Amino acid sequence: MADNNEIVIRSEQDAYDTLQLATAGGLPDNVEIRFDGWPQLEIVVKGDRYQGTISPSIMKGFIEFQSAIYRTYALARYNSVNVNKLTREERDALELFIEVEKGSSKYKLDVQAIMETFAERVADKVTPRSLVVIALIVATSYFGTSFAKSYLEERRLTRVAELKSEERIAELEAQSYADELDVRRMQILADATRDEPRAANIREYAGDAQQSIVRSVRSTDETSIGGVVIDGEVAQELTKNARRESKEIRLDGLYRVQVVDASQIDVFKIKVRNETNGDEFQAIVQDDTLQSRYKAAIREAEWEKRPVNLSINAKVIGDDIRSAVVIGAQAAPVPEQENEES
Repeated sequence: MADNNEIVIRSEQDAYDTLQLATAGGLPDNVEIRFDGWPQLEIVVKGDRYQGTISPSIMKGFIEFQSAIYRTYALARYNSVNVNKLTREERDALELFIEVEKGSSKYKLDVQAIMETFAERVADKVTPRSLVVIALIVATSYFGTSFAKSYLEERRLTRVAELKSEERIAELEAQSYADELDVRRMQILADATRDEPRAANIREYAGDAQQSIVRSVRSTDETSIGGVVIDGEVAQELTKNARRESKEIRLDGLYRVQVVDASQIDVFKIKVRNETNGDEFQAIVQDDTLQSRYKAAIREAEWEKRPVNLSINAKVIGDDIRSAVVIGAQAAPVPEQENEES
């Protein structure tokens, strides 16, 4: 799997082994990652209407899947939910190409090229070790079998709890998707995202991507998604009530404080601008520290017209930040040039 400081990912197991190694601190500082033959995504559809063709509903699923990839890239490279940050060149490099085999209902997606592009273009925004973790979380969450099976299992359990029809409950209870290996892999994935806010954001959108594909095959007799087989009627059942809701993500970064509003006794509001991507939004500061040191750091940054490092929990829908809460603030290091001038 590894050659000196280069890690070569040839399988899904390689990906999870590397994520586990990263969590244990076993990756060198100057590690590099390369994909070789994995990931791949193949979707096989069975049904009289699906013979070397692609239906509008399946195409819609691919389009939504593509949108999720764009947003994931925006979060990883620009730390922003706004996909308008992407250049035309970036969109083209991340575009899915779907091969429809003649005389069959098999769709092949060239995703290794996307992963190579993703890793190459995010490399200058994070440390080499963070890049490995982020790239592998993208690969396993969007194109891995275990994540897809875990998503289906989660939806199955949710629908069993929601249903009232004993017959429908029995049908779903007869199904089973995730096994012990998948459960262990999901724990590895959770551990790997613990200290990587950008990686945690990726997982929020991967579920939407899986949902898009499953929803798109509801009219088929049977579909295999990356080797995971699902009946069309079951796909229809599992995607009922599966609405896209607001996402809870982290938007940590270096911010310029534009406005401080302390006019209300119990609420400390600020308006900030991200120094890297230019995103502007309002946030409420949550500060239970002694001597309110988060608020003090923010006030000082505003007075001295300096940026400040903020840890932010945000709820977003699409490109819009609906609410944001600052849960940490720390003065940014003063550039050496300014130190010399003072």
